[in-house]
Amino acid sequence: MFITRITKILFVCIISLVVFTTSLANAGPVITSREYKLILVPSNFNGSNPENAVNDYWRELQLLVEGEPINIDTKGSLTLAKNRTVTFYDTPGTCELKNKDLVFRERVENEEREVVLKFRSPDRYIAGSLPISGDKSKFEEDISKPFCSKFSYSAKKTISATKNLNKMDDPVRLYPELEKYKFDMNEAIKEVNGLTISEKVYEGGEVDLGNKDGEFGLTLWYDSPSSTEPKIAEISFKYKDKTNKEDYSEKVASGAKKVFTAMQGMSNWVSDKSQTKTSFVYEYGTIPFCNKN
Repeated sequence: MFITRITKILFVCIISLVVFTTSLANAGPVITSREYKLILVPSNFNGSNPENAVNDYWRELQLLVEGEPINIDTKGSLTLAKNRTVTFYDTPGTCELKNKDLVFRERVENEEREVVLKFRSPDRYIAGSLPISGDKSKFEEDISKPFCSKFSYSAKKTISATKNLNKMDDPVRLYPELEKYKFDMNEAIKEVNGLTISEKVYEGGEVDLGNKDGEFGLTLWYDSPSSTEPKIAEISFKYKDKTNKEDYSEKVASGAKKVFTAMQGMSNWVSDKSQTKTSFVYEYGTIPFCNKN
């Protein structure tokens, strides 16, 4: 069963890679950043001071990356940079947004509200077919274990403190690109599984990949503000191209691949589960939010 599962994952990754490499010549929007993501064992960060475990992880990673045979410099440290809440919205039972490969979420930090709409696909052409407008609109590539690419178009928008998010009309008016789906504007949207995530993000660590630096972030998700046991832990690093020419050299990409492969070998830290942050929210609890009877 395990071997079959791994074979299936690798097959999907290979197909995604073929689609990616054969579409570079005419791929539509430019990839502004590439981010490598890895799910960690959340219980390693239990306790009221997760910073201790965050520091332990970063020191171990630095020793691994700077040592033989990788020999790539790192700098900085991981310190708490964001402390906010995250809420996902969708239509109860039918999950109209999820079924269209859309993610609509809200983040609140220091009483400032921000929504994000994201459209994702393992096919670069499909992901690029829905250009989403807004603040910091971007088209990016996410790479997950073992080396699977997924592409996404996303944009942020700031909303008022009194703005209700309770009907499909709300995301559609914020993002007119959604009009193509002919959603029922009066259909209710609700917090997915009634869950509001408490999120801590630790940033500041970097890896020298040549003409680009990979910027690290370690994210912890809690299912309540008072919890000291994170439900999800994720480490990621990303590098960007500011020229809008996808200037990702072989040296940068190869160095990033070496670092990401080494990270996957940190067996005391890496989770054997493939659950993503988004899937955690949709699968949370005992009654599924989607396809309810």
